[in-house]
Order: sequence, then C-alpha cells, then structure tokens
Amino acid sequence: VIEGGIKAFAGRRVLLLQGPVGPFFRRFAADLRAAGCVVHKINFHAGDWVFYPAGTPYRGRMEDWPAWFEARLRELQIDLVFLFGDCRPIHSSAHEVAGRLGIEVSVFEEGYLRPDFVTLERDGVNANSPLTRRPEDYLAAPDRLITIRPMPSAFWRMVWWGFNYYLFGGLGRWRFPHYRHHRPLVLR
Repeated sequence: VIEGGIKAFAGRRVLLLQGPVGPFFRRFAADLRAAGCVVHKINFHAGDWVFYPAGTPYRGRMEDWPAWFEARLRELQIDLVFLFGDCRPIHSSAHEVAGRLGIEVSVFEEGYLRPDFVTLERDGVNANSPLTRRPEDYLAAPDRLITIRPMPSAFWRMVWWGFNYYLFGGLGRWRFPHYRHHRPLVLR
C-alpha cells in the first residue's frame, strides 16, 4: 500500500521500464496520469509492446543501453523510474545510471510478501530490499501491518497474458534484434 495512495506521486516525471507480464503497467500509467504525473515507457521487445503500444522502443544493443538510457532520462527530465524486478540486466544497469544521477527508483515484485499481490519498494526488492530481515521488527509493530481482503487468483489471466507476451516477443524478434531476455524465451 502506498502511503497517501497513488496521489503521493503527483507532479512527478515518471519513466516505466519492463513491468509484470500483462496490462499492469498500462493501468498503472493511467492511474499515475490521473494523479498528475507525466508518464513515459520504454519497450524492449514485442511482448512489451503488446501490453503498452505507446511506449518508446529501445532497439539498440545492450552494451549501448546505459548511455542511451542516461540521455533519455536527461531529455525527459525524469525524476522517478519504476521497474519490475531489479536483477534483470537491463534493470540493473538502469538502476545504476538512475542512482548516479540522483533519480529515485521504485521496484515492483510479485508476491514475496503475500501471494497474488504485487510489492513496491523504493531502491530494490529481495536481496536489494531496504526492509528489515528481522521478523521480530514486524511483530513489534502490528499497527503498521496491513490486512487486505484476499483477491481471487489471477492464474488463468496470467497464463493468457504470458502466452501473448512470449508469443509476440518471439514473433516480433526482428523488430528488437538485440534484445536478450533475462530468461530463455525458447524451450530446449
């Protein structure tokens, strides 16, 4: 839960990189715009494009990515970057560039605190998370823990979104010839 809700980002100049498979970032961008943000998105392959067609494509080589990204941050005067998973090579180098420029980075991750929920943390998730690793700290502050009504599983929607993401990612490889996914996109 974002303290102050989505309006906490009002007035920010936001750049979205890769998000969860599916329409999450497109919907998130609409909410950010409704809160008064200027939102931009970068797509790295056709699977990204399927769910966010208005994004700017990056078709360059991965070794050229950090310099291209830095120029884009400066050109768009970005002050906040959102990404999903901070260990992907594209995101890792983007996080480094943004940090060097003093640009805030917030990272989404799926369900490591609760299944079927998305977590958002400033600066990193999992091993890069600023959250304490001491369970007693959470138990000592029950008023800070938030209980949310369980949501029905989105399993079949995720299957459908994943199918389309990887199908179009494969079919559209010719449009993004230098993209290297953080996981293999072909069965072996």
